[in-house]
Amino acid sequence: MITINNGNLAELLSAANQGPFLQAEIISLTGKGKLRVTCNWLYSSLNCDPNDLSSFVWQFNKIDDQHISLSPVNSCIGKTIYASVRDDINYYLQVQAPYSADWITAVARDEIINLVMHDLSIAQFNGFNGLYLTLNDNADSHGNHTGYRVRSIGTTFTESAQWFIGVVGSLQPHIQFSGYSNSMESLQQQLVKRRISIEENVLQKIKQQLDTL
Repeated sequence: MITINNGNLAELLSAANQGPFLQAEIISLTGKGKLRVTCNWLYSSLNCDPNDLSSFVWQFNKIDDQHISLSPVNSCIGKTIYASVRDDINYYLQVQAPYSADWITAVARDEIINLVMHDLSIAQFNGFNGLYLTLNDNADSHGNHTGYRVRSIGTTFTESAQWFIGVVGSLQPHIQFSGYSNSMESLQQQLVKRRISIEENVLQKIKQQLDTL
């Protein structure tokens, strides 16, 4: 049994075997909401909707000590699908291939994501092109949904590339994982430590989202 009682997700990733090791919600530090998949919307794009406070849980699957794949726990099609960085459509992240609308049900280059923790809960994600997964400044409206989509195009670790990992639970029985906190107080301590400045009105929006975890 491996015991990790300090809530350190980097240690959890290192200790985990390949495969599913964590379930968590992912919240943008822009205050624009939780990262989610909207099924059949722009090829089931990953996006944030600031008006949607409902739960959206991701499964983190270990590939190696630096890389993961991401799967929505509640799949659009009843089997495992994966977030995919699409260089065939401007590096948007989707769980369907563009044009064919085929579901992404296996992991290859486009589905491998680099995960770097900047503290206990603040993360960056990078696509296969080495760039940050970044939330768009402007929302896309299509059909009956409006959301801020994600692209692997960021060159700096700005707010739009900063994500809070709201832990639901670890998955591997040989690891006893505890000590994490999804509280606003914990996040603010990490922001100070990492010298990340976020405006007060944005912090209030993030707090609303954290309160739902």
